[in-house]
Formats: sequence, C-alpha cells, structure tokens
Amino acid sequence: MEISIAGILIAFILGNSGWGERLSAQALAAAKAGTEDALLKIAVDKNFSVPGGYSFSVDNRVAEVIVIKDPAGYPSGVHQIISSGKALGRQRKLETILIVDGDTGKVDLKSTREIE
Repeated sequence: MEISIAGILIAFILGNSGWGERLSAQALAAAKAGTEDALLKIAVDKNFSVPGGYSFSVDNRVAEVIVIKDPAGYPSGVHQIISSGKALGRQRKLETILIVDGDTGKVDLKSTREIE
C-alpha cells in the first residue's frame, strides 16, 4: 500500500512540476537530433532508407528513427522521417517530409510536424 501511494505521488509530482516539462523538452530535443541525423544520412546517400528503424543516442536520451524512401501516398523522390524521442517515460514524435531531386541530388525540406 505504501509503495503504491509513493508511486502515485512521484507520478503526480513529475507530471505536474517543471520536471515533466523538462523531460518533455528533452524528448523533443532527442527527436529533433534523430531527424537531423537522418537528414545528414540522406544528404550523403539519396537512396537511404531504413523502414525498420534505427536508434540514435544523444545526451543520455534515445531517438528511434524510421526513414522511408518513396512512402505510400507520396510522389516519387520523397523521404519520410519519423523520429521518436524518449526521456524517462516521456515521448515526442516528429514527422519530416523531404523532397529529393534524383537528377541534381538537391534535398528540400517540405514539412516538419509533431505527431502523436
């Protein structure tokens, strides 16, 4: 009983204090770092694609990054990056869409948004 009360109290404090906001910001920073890592990999290899995902660590936080070349519902030459940053139970996820010109190799950022 005492352990349950302590667990609830800790969850309440983390959720309703600056700690919760700080952890959320750290998770977002990890997601952004994962996105930037994928951008660099695509800039070097225009065919880079890891649909199964890979892990990217930064400052004791982890981002799980999925890169899909020519995803369903998009025209050819599009890369979709989904980067999920995690920090002590908090998670933030970003989706980035890139357009890669197959002839020139130019990489254009179309959009970045936070997703659920």
